[in-house]
Amino acid sequence: MAGKILICYGSRYGTTTEVVQEMKKTAEELGISTETAFLKKEKPSSSLHEYDLIVIGSGIAAGRWTNEPLDFIKNNIEILTTQKTALFVVCGDAGNPDRCDEAQKMYLDSISEQYPELNPISTTLIGGVFDFKKYNFAVRALVKRIVKSNLSPGEELPEKIDYRDWDKVRNWIQELTQQIQP
Repeated sequence: MAGKILICYGSRYGTTTEVVQEMKKTAEELGISTETAFLKKEKPSSSLHEYDLIVIGSGIAAGRWTNEPLDFIKNNIEILTTQKTALFVVCGDAGNPDRCDEAQKMYLDSISEQYPELNPISTTLIGGVFDFKKYNFAVRALVKRIVKSNLSPGEELPEKIDYRDWDKVRNWIQELTQQIQP
């Protein structure tokens, strides 16, 4: 196999895990050895120097990354500056074209500003999922209020809204793999 990728990430409700699984499947179909690490439960199995690309991502809830990927960046910044890296977030704002520029600034550009030495080769926003059954009462009420504000008057709020664009996910990981193949 040509190339080795690590995709490490944080997820609260499982949406980001599903996106990462599709990234891994796509990369492996292209002959790229791909490891995933759900940072809340596991660490990469190899030294970070052994990867040709390190992809770091998080789901966004209440306007924030999960803690584990941010800690991963902070704790490994010296190694990450010597490796090709890419960043992604999975968020509801990516499903709203009017909010994408702001989401890019808040969730991706802000990480690059906080860690300018990181210098990712690519960043992307991936649409998220609002699955109201998975949230506790307080979160469900807050998220429903936010989502309703973006609906047309009289439009019903479904129990689940899925903004993921699977072609975008596959295309992004394919583009990344092209940058690491000899």
